[in-house]
Formats: sequence, structure tokens, C-alpha cells
Amino acid sequence: MKQNSGLTTTSIIIYVVAMTIVIGIIASITSFFYANVNNLDENSTHIAEITKFHMYFLEETTKKDNEIHNVQEQSISFTTGNTFTFQDNSIYFNHIKICEEVSNLQFATEMKNGKTIIKVLITFGTGNEYTKTTQYVLNNDM
Repeated sequence: MKQNSGLTTTSIIIYVVAMTIVIGIIASITSFFYANVNNLDENSTHIAEITKFHMYFLEETTKKDNEIHNVQEQSISFTTGNTFTFQDNSIYFNHIKICEEVSNLQFATEMKNGKTIIKVLITFGTGNEYTKTTQYVLNNDM
């Protein structure tokens, strides 16, 4: 008797099941990868916004003979006439919008070792996704 050496129904079922398992594993790994890329993209946007704020605020706090004129919880003004204000989920520098998608901004001051320290708490995103507290030393004797 001659033996047939073709594909049997059992071998086809085994191949289909094996390929389905491999495709499922690849799909789950890919979905995790793309979800993490989207999270990274949102965080990088917030980091870029806070970097813009740092740039403007550092320039203001390092000016020679600059002092704080008025501090409120969501705004601060300096003797140079420059003001940082939080309103409408944005940060404004002299009525010019410098940051967007801000859900909270708070200013506070304290004296330490004869220096004025400005504490700034910034929260970005609608779900408080990125919060950063930074302390700036006002260099009014430079």
C-alpha cells in the first residue's frame, strides 16, 4: 500500500491554532507599545509647556534689582512691571499667552537666609496628569 503524505485535517487545524496564538501575542505587544507612545506624547507636550514657563520666569527672577511687587495665589507681579497670571487654563506673561492646558497655578513666597524664594506649583492636563513644584530664588542683589 502506498502512503499518502499530504496535509491532513489535523495538521491544518494545528497550524491555524498556532498562527492564531502567534498573531494574538504580536497584537497584544503592539497595543501596549502604541499605548505607551501616546502617553509619552502627551507628557512631552506638558514638559514643553513647563519649559516655556521656566524660560520666562527665570529671566524675570534673575534680573538685577528686581523685587516682587504683588503676590496673589494665581498671579505675581514684579517691580519691572512684568506680571505672570493664571486664567482660562492658561498662563499669561503681560497679557501674552505662554502656556496652555494648565489646570492649576499657584505662587507663594518665603524668606530663607535673607533671600526671597518663590514657590510655583503648576498642574497640566485636564486630569491633573503632570504636576511640578519649583522653587526660584529672586536675585535682587545681583
